[in-house]
Amino acid sequence: MPGMKEGYIDFLLSIYYQWSLDRVVCLGDLFDWHCLSYHEKQPLVNICDEMTEAKKQVQQIAEAFPEADWIIGNHDDLPRRQMVTAGIPPGLLQAYNEFWEIDWTVHPRFSSIEIDGVLYFHGDKGPGGDHAAFKHAQKNFKSVVQGHYHQNAGVDYYANEEFLIFGMGVGCGMDYHKMQFEYGRKFPRKPILGCGVVIDGQEAHFEPWLLGSR
Repeated sequence: MPGMKEGYIDFLLSIYYQWSLDRVVCLGDLFDWHCLSYHEKQPLVNICDEMTEAKKQVQQIAEAFPEADWIIGNHDDLPRRQMVTAGIPPGLLQAYNEFWEIDWTVHPRFSSIEIDGVLYFHGDKGPGGDHAAFKHAQKNFKSVVQGHYHQNAGVDYYANEEFLIFGMGVGCGMDYHKMQFEYGRKFPRKPILGCGVVIDGQEAHFEPWLLGSR
């Protein structure tokens, strides 16, 4: 089922114009693919219905942001992963931007892109847990922006005599009340809603989505 929180696109647009931004990066897990998950599925969820509703949300985002870089996350990549499991050549899979009918530039899973000296990637590799982006920044000796950990958000800076770098987790836009996120209801810690802003590769700001404040 589509898992984006209602109103999230309006929040993203408000941040985009507030900061006069000129580039958009989606760090992955654009949709959940609950029906293709390797974990337990909720009953009565039809994969065709999930795909149809998810496509509506994806195209709403693409309408708001016609140009963007999209780094494939572990959830985005579930069709290819399931094909590998089933012994089907992944080359038979339709390109992601063609399937979802959007014009974004797609970057493969586990890849990273560098913009103004800052590395952007999904985050399902290397160090994890709390402050994962900061750990990656220290390992790469470069500033890092990452997603993947929905409960991680914020900016940590690190400096030595020559360099100042940061690691930023950008939170997410998921609605954890949705059926596909049932697994997390028993935990008191919840996903942090928001997004990240980077200015000229030098400074980073996490913008929390304080519902009802914008």
